[in-house]
Amino acid sequence: MRLTGILVGAVLLAAGAGEVRAQDAQAEKTIVANERTANDAIAKGNLAAFKGVVSADGWTIDPAIGRAPVADLVNDFAGITKEIKMTSWDISDSKFQWPSATTAVHTYKWTGKGTDHGQPIPSPTWASTVWVKKDGKWMAAFHQETTAPPAAAKH
Repeated sequence: MRLTGILVGAVLLAAGAGEVRAQDAQAEKTIVANERTANDAIAKGNLAAFKGVVSADGWTIDPAIGRAPVADLVNDFAGITKEIKMTSWDISDSKFQWPSATTAVHTYKWTGKGTDHGQPIPSPTWASTVWVKKDGKWMAAFHQETTAPPAAAKH
């Protein structure tokens, strides 16, 4: 886990983003709202809402589908979302990194109940989304999810 953090930091430094920008509270509120919109759009099969906050040229990585361009998700959105039956979900523990004034990395904990293709949806998961401000609007450009490891047993 620590190595991952070091590697992420090294990548940001190599990309010229060594200086973490000041937090933008209003942008963070907007990004969390957009994150909720994207999650709700998947839960309800609402393609228009999804496309309103997710960049068509973006990418995603998650345990259910692996790595895929957002364009593929959009093309088969109805087929993908009809197999998802979420009864509840929430996001919490939001944290932000600001590589630039127009790029934010939002990490959070996703919890929920439901099924995907008849199988229980893993919960909780840790997720991160890279948000980019395009034409004055925050759009998701990259999203990944990792199933959270079980809580460590107390001795």
